[in-house]
Amino acid sequence: MKGILGLITVFTISFSLHAADCEAPMSKERFNSLYKSVELKKGDQQKYLLVTAYAKRECISVKQLSHFLNLFDEHKMKVSLVQATYNDLFDIENVDQLTSDFTEHEKLVIQKAERKNK
Repeated sequence: MKGILGLITVFTISFSLHAADCEAPMSKERFNSLYKSVELKKGDQQKYLLVTAYAKRECISVKQLSHFLNLFDEHKMKVSLVQATYNDLFDIENVDQLTSDFTEHEKLVIQKAERKNK
């Protein structure tokens, strides 16, 4: 009996670590908590690592990712973050809201990454 419960727990945890089929973006409270932890990080590289990890296991909306992007200083890191999280966004159809300040070349790089990950 304990073995079955352990197995169910492992499956539950493994499914909850990836947000591929989420039904709604994360709650405002959860986002605020994650945002504060990213805000405390020093340097864009540390922020990048944290946000990409969150995107893999949480349902992040374009609007929420946009708020994370505002914490970054370097434009290249912003482009890299959108590229890295593109396939994990809840409302990917709104991605143009994130890329409006990007060059056409940067947009193409993001689109290529999207096709590669499919």
